[in-house]
Amino acid sequence: MRVSRPTMRRTLAGAALTGAGAASLRLMTRSRRASGPSGAGGSPPPPLIDWTSVRRTAVQRSGERTRLRPATSARLGSTYAEYAAELAPFMAEICGEAAGPPPAFAALDRHAFIDANLVIVRRLIDPIEALRTQVPESVLTALGRRVTSRYVGELMGMMSRRVLGQFDPVLMLPGAHGEERPSTRLWLVEPNVELFGRDHGLPAAPLRRWLILHEATHAWQFGAHPWLGEHLSELAGGLVVAGVAEQLARPGRTLRDPETLRALGASLRDQLRAVGRLQATMSVIEGYSNFVMHRVGRQHVPEAADLEAAFEERQRERTLLERLVLTLSGIAVKLRQYEAGESFCAAVADRGGVALLNRVWEGPEAMPTMAELRAPARWVERVERRS
Repeated sequence: MRVSRPTMRRTLAGAALTGAGAASLRLMTRSRRASGPSGAGGSPPPPLIDWTSVRRTAVQRSGERTRLRPATSARLGSTYAEYAAELAPFMAEICGEAAGPPPAFAALDRHAFIDANLVIVRRLIDPIEALRTQVPESVLTALGRRVTSRYVGELMGMMSRRVLGQFDPVLMLPGAHGEERPSTRLWLVEPNVELFGRDHGLPAAPLRRWLILHEATHAWQFGAHPWLGEHLSELAGGLVVAGVAEQLARPGRTLRDPETLRALGASLRDQLRAVGRLQATMSVIEGYSNFVMHRVGRQHVPEAADLEAAFEERQRERTLLERLVLTLSGIAVKLRQYEAGESFCAAVADRGGVALLNRVWEGPEAMPTMAELRAPARWVERVERRS
């Protein structure tokens, strides 16, 4: 329905992984011998991504000329919090339990959105950056840095013009350097919300309530079920970067060591399995939020039909360039996951009510597989056998 939090996170992380990975593979065969693993003179090598360049490019592409005043942002955040409190009892009718007070809502402008997501992406890239000392600096790494930084900046700038709301569980996880976990926050990107409402003739309050329903549902998912964040972290740990880090932790191992490469190849099956489980879990997370947004909205937001129609029109209005970027960056796949997840939730609820659907939150073993996501009856049969 709209580009959102985990989409942004995985897209930017994927872009960084792709660019950094490609450059790293090439430079393994054509590195500067004089530099050594740690760069010239033994100094630490430059990072794989130039974050200053990323931010500069993203801000330039954001199209924002007027920043939100702090007083305006604070006032809007208070209004968002009031809407969330009003909607909490209605959410409980679907979620099956009191959602509790949601985290603080914040009104961001596009520059603030970029800065917030730079924090998220850098936290995700930290494990890759930790491997940087294993790769000598070369002309190719420098070129890869420029290309990747430009790509991530361009993509982040485009997203800053499209994203309406965001909640990201990455912010709930401890950082790679042991810093304290930051406070969870829910965001609406106010300039984008205002522009979307104006373009489609939507009243301000119902539109914001509609968006808040989706984001507050995410907060409930992770707040009421602490295992969910841990589960996602474990799944992510089964991917390629974790395998590389584990191999390099062994004495004398490097990226060019044949034993390391053989071990990484042998773990590919497990890594692909983790990707599938991660995709299925994220589809449920996003689909369930859409499910709640539509169910509650249709009952308690009088303009729900107009809002749904406007979002569908927004999808059809994408330019050819936007469609191309969404396809190449993987966002198009993610948007289809929204639909698959919501279809799964609707099918299960139609068969056994929301009580049956809410069994997905019992633990990691209750999450559907990709096959069960496509055939909800198989998931229903499995969980009913567990009863």
